[in-house]
Amino acid sequence: MSQRLQLRVHSGPRDHVRLPSDDDALGGALFEQVRAATARGLPRPAVLVLDAQQIRQFDAVPLLQRAALDRGRLLAAVGGQPEAECAALAGGLTLRTGGAPARAIVVYLEWPDNRWWTAWQPLDGSGRPAGDGPQVRRAVDGAPRPGGLGGWFSRARREGLRLRLEPQTPPGHQAGLDLVH
Repeated sequence: MSQRLQLRVHSGPRDHVRLPSDDDALGGALFEQVRAATARGLPRPAVLVLDAQQIRQFDAVPLLQRAALDRGRLLAAVGGQPEAECAALAGGLTLRTGGAPARAIVVYLEWPDNRWWTAWQPLDGSGRPAGDGPQVRRAVDGAPRPGGLGGWFSRARREGLRLRLEPQTPPGHQAGLDLVH
């Protein structure tokens, strides 16, 4: 049985200069964008899906508010799309790293071959990045994957999860009127 969920999705062409293909360069570029966004407040979490030509940004808040089982399946369906070169969860999140929960900015990237890259930096009381810089971990270094994140592509393949997007027609909008000029 398929679930219906209303999400905000933005899409556009992928700029390979701003969002390169190299793991570390891409992760660093995305983290810098999230860090820069803290000047305007806590960045809203988003799931990004990048393919060779396009980037799609999904509002992650409705996904993260779901029960754990639904949340995992929905993130896998969004992030583990077959045409995706990689997927990311990026923005302000609450981390549980052994101590008390703390607010942080986070970028987690994953590729279809289960490779991943992550960086996080705690936020101070005013919502600004604290400390000397982000903590970076990568699968290629043998680090364990962060708990509660990832496995999107393998789960999407294993469970046959598919994402079907349907544009929502604004209230009062008549189909075809936007074609008339």
